Parts: sequence; structure tokens; C-alpha cells
Amino acid sequence: MLRAAAMTAESDDRHDRYTVAYDQEEIQFPVWILMIFGAGFLYASLAKGSVTLFLTSVCFACLVYYSYPLLETGKPRLAANCDGLFIEALGRLAWREIAAIDVIEVVVRGNIYKEAEISLSDPLAIALGREALTVPLYRRFMRRPFYLMPGSKVRVPLDILDHTPEEIMGSLTRMWLYNRGRAANVR
Repeated sequence: MLRAAAMTAESDDRHDRYTVAYDQEEIQFPVWILMIFGAGFLYASLAKGSVTLFLTSVCFACLVYYSYPLLETGKPRLAANCDGLFIEALGRLAWREIAAIDVIEVVVRGNIYKEAEISLSDPLAIALGREALTVPLYRRFMRRPFYLMPGSKVRVPLDILDHTPEEIMGSLTRMWLYNRGRAANVR
């Protein structure tokens, strides 16, 4: 039993990977509320035959569709290993393509949110290269765990992920510093 546990720990250390998903506590609640309101407006539109209520329910359905990834809490949104940094719906960025990883504090209505700003040494299309993901058509209009900034920068909001921003940034920075000079495993 002890030997099996040691082998698991060794294999985890050898792969040296790190994954982060959406938090499971607070971010699902608004999506469920939107679903309830959408269903209520749909029921009312069918009961009264109102086009206005039906269009309102369609608006709620669009908001639920956009926010659906927030319900998929176990799926990794951000992952890192010795080859690079993977961001869901974007692809894998090799460590050598990343010029800097910084923490940016954004103030919105008096609240301070932390974001990881990943500066690339090349434009995004070149940095992704063959590793660019082809996002399925049905997921193209859903919420993404990143947004693009001018100047070959990618920002990832950290406060909605299931680890603390300090832990995420510490792990990503440590892996970037260690792996940026190594050649990626190309398959």
C-alpha cells in the first residue's frame, strides 16, 4: 500500500503538471437563477401567448448559454506542465514564447480583482503555432477563461478559479522560470 502511494507521488512529480478549474462555490448561483427566470418567462409566454415574454425568455436562454462553462466546475481551465501553459479555448503556449507573467489588479466598482497578464514574445498566432485549438462551433460564443489585450498579451481572471491567486501565480511563475529555456516535447 505504501509503495503504491509512493509510486503515484513519483509519477505526479515526474509529470510536473498543474491544473486549475472554476471555483465551485459562488459562480454557479447566478447561472441557476438565470435558468429559473428563463423558464418562468417561457412558461408565462406559453400560458399568455405573449411574444414579448417569449423574447425575454430567449434573452435569458442566451445568457445561460454564454455562462454555461461556469457550471462545468471540474473541467481544467488553466493547466501547465513542462511543455507550456494551456488555456482553455486558446491553446498551449510554449514557455519560451512567454516573455513575462505578471499580476494585474483591476478595480471594478470598488472591488479589487487579480488577473494574470501573460506577455508574449511573438504575436499570438505565431506563439500558438500548431498548438492553436479548434474550438467546436457550439462553444465559440460561450464564456472563455481569458481575454486578449493589445500588444500580444493574454489576461486570465484569477479570482473565479478554485485556487487562490497567490498560489496560481506562484506555481505558474515557478514553472515558467524553470522551463522557459527547455525545448518543448514535440510529438
